[in-house]
Amino acid sequence: MSMKTRVVSALLTNIPICIVLSFLSCWLGMRNANVPQEVFARVYLVSALRSCVISYVVGCAVGILLPLPKWGMAIAGRIGLTPRDGLKFGLVMTAFINLVYVLILSAVLTYVNVIMINGAPIQAFPGSYLSSLLPCYIVSFFISFLWAHRAEEIARSICHDAR
Repeated sequence: MSMKTRVVSALLTNIPICIVLSFLSCWLGMRNANVPQEVFARVYLVSALRSCVISYVVGCAVGILLPLPKWGMAIAGRIGLTPRDGLKFGLVMTAFINLVYVLILSAVLTYVNVIMINGAPIQAFPGSYLSSLLPCYIVSFFISFLWAHRAEEIARSICHDAR
């Protein structure tokens, strides 16, 4: 895949992932922080929208700078899978790629929202971070599995990059 196609693919792939992760992580954080009901909706919307921008920038940087598909293929290969294994191969690749994305995006979003914006002490970071990982990973995995291949096809079409 050419670098131009990789960039376009990362830009497309990250749209739904970053939106959903941002809204989910903000909801989890605010729910855990017991934000009063009367301000929840307003604060939630502002936090989630801000998080969308941050996570999209970080997610695209990760997708462009790190050769995650290549690493995912290597991981799948190490356990004896090849692209011919179809679904199994795709699930392993998606599992690995999403693990990296969620570890990075959750860390950034947790730090920005909990520490920088809400002024919590750094001691609040580990608990907040760990509480968001599994739900964000599960949601991101399904979105990626359903969308990433299609986004790559669209990117290849836009960039006239044949397989």
